[in-house]
Amino acid sequence: MPFGSERQILEAVARIGMSSRGGLPADLLSPTGRIIAALTQNDALTVKDIPHLAGISFRSCFDQLSRLEGLGIIERSVDPQDRRRLLVALNQEKLLAALKPTAPKDGGH
Repeated sequence: MPFGSERQILEAVARIGMSSRGGLPADLLSPTGRIIAALTQNDALTVKDIPHLAGISFRSCFDQLSRLEGLGIIERSVDPQDRRRLLVALNQEKLLAALKPTAPKDGGH
């Protein structure tokens, strides 16, 4: 798995909800959580494959992919082997940045 063990994946997706950045849900069963879980186990997936692997509707998947792309957590690119296909991959650096807890603005007081 490109991202890590199943436990690391579940912990990472759960921590997303603790981040104030982006308002991503912590629930692995949410459409966003399911998409992230599917992408953590693959280097890249086609837009067509993600709804099937995540068990969500294409419309919901498209909406969430647009949101995740806006946050920089995923990147879309044309498949070099078949230019008709669009690939989606996690930007692990941005995902990990979204997972980091943010310090309170008042210094914790």
